[in-house]
Amino acid sequence: MAADPLSALVVWVMGDSYVGLAAVMFLAGSVAPIPWELVLLPAGALGLDPLAAGLAGGLGASVGAVVGYVLGFLAGRPLVLALGGRVGVGELDLARAEGWLGRWGDAATLFTRSVQYMPYKTFSLAAGVLRVDFVRYLVFTVVGTVARCWYMVYLGNVAVLSYGFLGFVALVFLAAFALPGVLRVLRGG
Repeated sequence: MAADPLSALVVWVMGDSYVGLAAVMFLAGSVAPIPWELVLLPAGALGLDPLAAGLAGGLGASVGAVVGYVLGFLAGRPLVLALGGRVGVGELDLARAEGWLGRWGDAATLFTRSVQYMPYKTFSLAAGVLRVDFVRYLVFTVVGTVARCWYMVYLGNVAVLSYGFLGFVALVFLAAFALPGVLRVLRGG
């Protein structure tokens, strides 16, 4: 049994396999503080097909990203900053995301969706605040997010098939604890 309501929801929904994965990834892609690697790596370890799980998770997370876009679009920068602390978005984060989107456009959307440890929720809100063309935003979000979900499920699957439970534990540890710390040090934070 899960220790808190959010964990209980994740466990309950994941019981439905691909539909459950899409639902959890919707929450992770919108506002819930659910680390993707702690959903997608176990999905692979449980034997879900990486292609189908990547598609289900990617589409769920993309719909969640649309929620962030719409919130940014409707609320505007001042309200996003006022409420940003609830979803982990500070003024510096939003300014950085706006800078990336302003400079790199669609490439920034694709990159932040497909690379782990990028500030996913911040970019959704910033894209809405900047009124990035919605269709283009959606296309690059779906492509990047499906790719990211696929490779994370695939890694979970390969870790268990190749190295058993110990390989899976090592992969989750690396994804959840070690790599984010290394990236923080490299960014000077």
